[in-house]
Amino acid sequence: MKRMLALGIMSLTLTACVNPDDIRTLDDRVYAQKVRIDGIEQKVTDLSTPDPQQADTWSQVQSMRLELASLQGEVESLRRALDEQQAATDANRKSVNALSGDMRDVHSAWQQMTSQLGVDVDLAAMRAERQAAEQAAGAPAANATATDGAAAADAANATAEAPANGDMEPATPAAQPEKPAAPAVAANADPAKALYDSGRKFFEERKYAEGQARWEEFVENFPKHELVANALFWQGECYYQLKDYARAVLKYQEVLDGHKKSPKYPTALLKQGLSFMRLGRVKAGRLLLHDVVEKFPKSPEARRATALLKGQQ
Repeated sequence: MKRMLALGIMSLTLTACVNPDDIRTLDDRVYAQKVRIDGIEQKVTDLSTPDPQQADTWSQVQSMRLELASLQGEVESLRRALDEQQAATDANRKSVNALSGDMRDVHSAWQQMTSQLGVDVDLAAMRAERQAAEQAAGAPAANATATDGAAAADAANATAEAPANGDMEPATPAAQPEKPAAPAVAANADPAKALYDSGRKFFEERKYAEGQARWEEFVENFPKHELVANALFWQGECYYQLKDYARAVLKYQEVLDGHKKSPKYPTALLKQGLSFMRLGRVKAGRLLLHDVVEKFPKSPEARRATALLKGQQ
């Protein structure tokens, strides 16, 4: 019995992870050993006439008690190791959740940046190239994640480089959707901010029609809010992603006419130029891109406009 318990302790100590079932099994064995010792001790105590054999038995009982105490100490050590293992697992889980949140934020920022600057990023092609390289090197190709798939779908809708000539046919305007039901708002929430954020959430989910409707409702209900210029601009972005470039031009113009000091002004000017090019009015688009470079020479929008203009030469 003692040998079996010792082997059980050794096997548990050598494993990388502490298994709760193993601890319960060891507890049962320790208890059985204790019962056995108590039974032997009782028999020795009940004998009225001591003899050498009884003394030897008593000595064995004391030795077994010492071993039992040692085994119980091992059990406690394993329990502490299990608690530490669980704490480490919980900490790792929190770290993974935090990292997932960070990745979602990065993807959201990337999506908005590519939309505002009119950058076409083909994630599907990039992933296929990487997987081909991994397979050629003998490494297993990584599976495409749901986030990558969503990002690739958005990249496919993101703005491509401006056309090189004016032969492009104007896009057919997208049908206007019915306004989606208003989202539930917590009693203590700022209704304006909640409505604005719901539009951003739809945009990040590539539900552009719903996002445009939310931001339009925001502008109608809160015309003096500090985020009105942003809401107008993002309506233009929704129309742009829907390839309704004519309506996009009009929304960008609302930013340019009524919000000249808004941080969205240079981006609206850039995207209006791109929208005109998409409508086949390349000359008008180029003039707007030149305006971006002249008015905001050190801005990211100016660098993007310069690249587009060079591509037109």
